[in-house]
Amino acid sequence: MKWLSVAEISKITMIPAPTARRYASLFKDFLSSKKMGRVTKYPESAVEIFKRIVTLYNDGMVTTEIEEQLRSEYPRTIEISPSERAVPAQPAMNIQAELSGAFTEMMDKMSKSLEVIADQKSIIEEQREDIYKLKKAFVLLARSQKKIKALPQLDIRSLTEEYDERTNALEQKDIELEVATSELSQENSGLRNKLEVMEAELMRLRKDRRDMEKYFLDKIKRLNG
Repeated sequence: MKWLSVAEISKITMIPAPTARRYASLFKDFLSSKKMGRVTKYPESAVEIFKRIVTLYNDGMVTTEIEEQLRSEYPRTIEISPSERAVPAQPAMNIQAELSGAFTEMMDKMSKSLEVIADQKSIIEEQREDIYKLKKAFVLLARSQKKIKALPQLDIRSLTEEYDERTNALEQKDIELEVATSELSQENSGLRNKLEVMEAELMRLRKDRRDMEKYFLDKIKRLNG
C-alpha cells in the first residue's frame, strides 16, 4: 500500500496545504494514518475522503454537518502509533534502560504536541485570512455608501441611516471575531468547538452581507424607478 503525506495529498487534490492539514486534524476520526518518522502519512484511499470533504464544504455544510455525513459514508478509524502497540512485559533490566524508555516516550509525546500546534497555527492563519477578506468587503461597502449618497435627486436619508446601522453591526461582529481568533491562538484546549462557532459566524456574516447588498440594490432600483 502506498502512503501519502499531507503535502502529497494537497498536490493530488489541488487543496491548499494549510487547508489539507486543517481537514486532517478536524476529520482524523475518518482518516487512517500512521507515523513514519516524524511525518504522519495516509493511505491512497484517503484522497477520496479529502475530495469528499471539499465537496461538502462547497455545498454549504458546516463542520458538524460534514462529520455526520462522513459518519454515514465512511467507518471511523483509530490511529495506532508504534509506541501504543502492545509488547510483552519483560523484567526491568536496569535503571538506564528504564530511563531510555521514558525519554523515548516523552519525545514521542512532544512530537505529537508540535504537530497539534502546527495544525492550530494553520487554522488560525486561515481564520485571519477570512477576517482580512471581510474587512476588504467592508471597505467596498463603505465606498458604495459614498456613491449612493452622491446620487442626485434621491431622498435616501432613511436608507443611509439603516445602511449605517447594519454596517456598524457587521463591524462589531468582525471585532468580536478578531477577539475570538486572538484568544484561540493562546489556547490549545477547546480549539475545535471554538472553530465551529467561528465558522458558523463567518457563514452568517457572508449571508448577512449578501442579504444587505440585495436589499439596498432593490431599494435603489425602486427609487430610480
